[in-house]
Amino acid sequence: MTQFLTVEGLSKRFDRTVAVADVTLSIKRGEMLALLGPSGSGKTTMLRLLAGFETPDAGRVLVEGEDVTRVEPVHRRFGMVFQHYALFPHMTVYDNLAFPLRTRGVTRAETDRRVEEALGRVRLPGYGARFPAQLSGGQQQRVALARALVYGPPVLLMDEPLGALDKKLREQMQLEIKHIQRELRLTVIYVTHDQEEALTMSDRIAVMRQGRIVQLGPPEDLYERPADQFVADFIGESNFLEVTVRGIEGGVATALTDDGLEVALAVGDAGADGTRLTLALRPERVRLAPAGGQARGPSPLGAGGYRWWHGVIEEVVYIGATRKYQVRLGGQLLVAQQQAGADVPGFREGENVDVGWSMADLRVVHKH
Repeated sequence: MTQFLTVEGLSKRFDRTVAVADVTLSIKRGEMLALLGPSGSGKTTMLRLLAGFETPDAGRVLVEGEDVTRVEPVHRRFGMVFQHYALFPHMTVYDNLAFPLRTRGVTRAETDRRVEEALGRVRLPGYGARFPAQLSGGQQQRVALARALVYGPPVLLMDEPLGALDKKLREQMQLEIKHIQRELRLTVIYVTHDQEEALTMSDRIAVMRQGRIVQLGPPEDLYERPADQFVADFIGESNFLEVTVRGIEGGVATALTDDGLEVALAVGDAGADGTRLTLALRPERVRLAPAGGQARGPSPLGAGGYRWWHGVIEEVVYIGATRKYQVRLGGQLLVAQQQAGADVPGFREGENVDVGWSMADLRVVHKH
């Protein structure tokens, strides 16, 4: 994939509020990039700047090296899909799809062909005579997607397009959009605040906070190697341990939490003796075992760099495929997540357990 859409030093302010702050970004042809962040992080403003609906205070937008920063939205030929569909209620599905073609002077015969092809791509053949009010929410979203695709745009911009759908339908549409994107080799910029959606659909994720991109990379990189505490907490779930390095021996650093819990980490992550660190630990990396089977007094590092402690289950949440536990470990309250099933024994509230993790599962993160 070659660089296709480039953003250079893009900034936008509304009165005293900085919405986008000096963002530089390159997007490859055929790539799906998710702009992920909480409300107010600047992701929708970023999309509107790309679409041409907002004019930047500084910076440029380039498509294949051509500066389109001051080009009107209609002349950029970008497709746009909104959360609330934005279909014309008084028009049939056919006319909704035909509208952008008619404004571009496409012939009736070619319009008929493209509309039929677009409806087929979103699995709605034969729906051209219906009105939006006669369609379900998921069908309306498919029509909105088909309308954005019907004239073959070079870039598809999607602003939380599945936010109004229920969970099951949203998950189905995620896979359908990804399939269409790959089939047509579309370049897609997809705005969402849903971490699972971003992880599921995108080739890369740009995590935004206060108008800036704080980390950019493939989904696995962001999940496994978050740049800071904000990313570790926003993408998925993390336990955070505040520790002080107290010694280094044989390539392993020892660190203590403020209440005296001793943890081990790789010396390359630790820094000098006395360094204060914030460690992130994913709940699914926390192991639980029946009490006494693993932790017996001071537990040395075992195979794979595992160390075990005594803990007590304080809360159990059953969520179908997994169980989530809150477990008390000295002064620390950690979240652990394990597979659930008939052949996987669970633990009860108040039960004593052994709690362990590998030092390779700890990530040093910068505080935000």
